[in-house]
Amino acid sequence: MLNFEELEMEIENKSMFITNATVSYLNKRESFENSIESISQELLEFAKLQYNYHLSLNTDSESAEINDLFFWHKNYIHLWCLGVNNPTVGKYSLLYFATKSEIDKITVLNLVAETTSPAFYKLDFDNKIKFLIDKSAIPDILNEIIANACSDYSILSAWVENWVKNEAKTIDSLISTPAELFEFNKSAIRARRYNFEDMLHTIDNEQFTMEFDECLYAYNNQKWFVCAAGLGGVLEHLIYLILEKNNLINSSFPDDATARTYIEQLSRHPIKIKKRDKTYIRTLFLTRNSVSHFNQGFTSKEQCANLMDGIKNIFNNYYVKEFILEDN
Repeated sequence: MLNFEELEMEIENKSMFITNATVSYLNKRESFENSIESISQELLEFAKLQYNYHLSLNTDSESAEINDLFFWHKNYIHLWCLGVNNPTVGKYSLLYFATKSEIDKITVLNLVAETTSPAFYKLDFDNKIKFLIDKSAIPDILNEIIANACSDYSILSAWVENWVKNEAKTIDSLISTPAELFEFNKSAIRARRYNFEDMLHTIDNEQFTMEFDECLYAYNNQKWFVCAAGLGGVLEHLIYLILEKNNLINSSFPDDATARTYIEQLSRHPIKIKKRDKTYIRTLFLTRNSVSHFNQGFTSKEQCANLMDGIKNIFNNYYVKEFILEDN
């Protein structure tokens, strides 16, 4: 990894090139294909440089445990760069956001035609993403979105800077939050009120822990839709682990399993959940789906809390319990 001076030098060398290409597109002097799409890999590399630079500015280099909580410091991302229309005549905009990934990669899409709409212009950032998903312009990646990386900046360097600052604020606020709500330890941020530490320790799955911590970040930032969508993914992951633990996963298990699929599998030997529990799990999935971008108030917060409680209940009732296969 480059040291601070080397980061400054690399950013300075690349900044003018990236800025010129971006401004040319935003002012409609160059097409999306000739300006943004043609430099997609350079955008990804520049974003990583900017992330490491602002990470250095916002953290203590000796605080390894805290630095590890910054997502791109230890994990990979899928960077999305979307060309969209702008309500100002003669201008375009860019939407940047990031999702979880197994490797660093970038997708650039020209969506000007899909976003030339007063309805789109009136939306905030989160709802713009939902709009594009509903229009099938981008895949449904809500479960994978990194909450702190959601902001409405067309300039890549400003977007990355805001992302790192959001992460720093989230971590600071969680550390300083009253003890009855949150606690901080050297491995991760945990919510004491939901008493998840034992669950995360028992499951001992790094991906599961990371997904859950991302939901806490979203919850703390009052991004109820992102939190609920993420908790839906955590719920699915937990049920998958329960099925796997009980030898109910085989090669025929679908990659795009639905709530119905999970409930049907939980109904088999040796688990054989009861009708009441089927209804409960189905209700949890419905709760996840009912949290709306347009409802940013108390109800959505409570729905996220209910999902957290539901996840803990399923863990206690089905992951911890040892089910015995009947003899043939």
